[in-house]
Amino acid sequence: MKKLLALVLTLAMVISLAGCAQNAPAANTTDNAAPAKKVLAVVMPNATHGFLGESIKHAEDATKKLAEKYGFEYKFLTSAESSEQNNQLDTLINEKVSCIVLWPHNGDELRSGAQKVMDAKIPLIVYDRLITGFKPTAEVMGDNVTIGQETGKYFNKYFAEDLAKGEVAILEFKGDNSTVPQQRSDGFKETANKNIKVVQQFSTDWQRAKAQEQMETFLTTSDVQEIEKIKAVFTHDDEVVLGVLDAIINYKGPAKLDIRVLTGVGGRRENLDTFKPYKEKYNLDQVTYLFSPTMVRDAVEYGAKVVNGETVSGLILIDTLEITLDNEKEFRNSDIWKIRYESGI
Repeated sequence: MKKLLALVLTLAMVISLAGCAQNAPAANTTDNAAPAKKVLAVVMPNATHGFLGESIKHAEDATKKLAEKYGFEYKFLTSAESSEQNNQLDTLINEKVSCIVLWPHNGDELRSGAQKVMDAKIPLIVYDRLITGFKPTAEVMGDNVTIGQETGKYFNKYFAEDLAKGEVAILEFKGDNSTVPQQRSDGFKETANKNIKVVQQFSTDWQRAKAQEQMETFLTTSDVQEIEKIKAVFTHDDEVVLGVLDAIINYKGPAKLDIRVLTGVGGRRENLDTFKPYKEKYNLDQVTYLFSPTMVRDAVEYGAKVVNGETVSGLILIDTLEITLDNEKEFRNSDIWKIRYESGI
């Protein structure tokens, strides 16, 4: 009888416990799950010229340091063309990264991929080359319009006496067909005296060698009269300036060159090193407008802010600076110069 009573009590306890288990609330798996990873993705063109090569180094360095500082993960991707960049965006969307910083090869060719990012509710920061007719989370870029405007003003002042008498003929060496050169050209047209005439434009792909070849072709195939009327060269990049200078100083043709000034964009050490000797030896003046590879660090930092929950939006312009022989020594002591050339990156 005692054995039977013990068995009945045991069965009752089992049934009771089973009922409690059935009625107990389910464990909150959402609260206990590990939080989703925070990932910043940086997507850039590969290094087709020196400026991009330097930019890649600074972007990767900034991404790594910010990831270590704030405790997020990162992906750093480069590509050779727009189609590859679009594929990279598709992959990042599937991986549900936290934010993407995109430097497009060409804005028009990246519009579809960028729209997919926005449709996936992933914050998108576009750097340098804008996507026309498209609104990302934020845009970060150098002040290209102001660069063009300041170049126009510089020419107006430099050629004040010539412009009072008539036209001043110049050549323009652009980078590519992206929004960057277009903005610089548009800014130039806004301020340049109407008597400053762009005789010919060239698209250099930002290449020193290609610019040199284009300038040499102009000098060897144009009429002497057409060559001699060129008074200045307006370029969109410091590397391009060096290519044009190579062609000018190597020219042995019949025309008597009257090119007096060349303008560039970048603030590169290699260019500043030529300012004084080229003025003394060839009587060539130069001016460059600051557009440093270090500026991409700003775009990466804005991406890191988004990953950390901060709000970033709108168009963010990075100031430029006019650098001539008069202030180039002062510029070499700036923080921008030290980060670019003395930080070991």
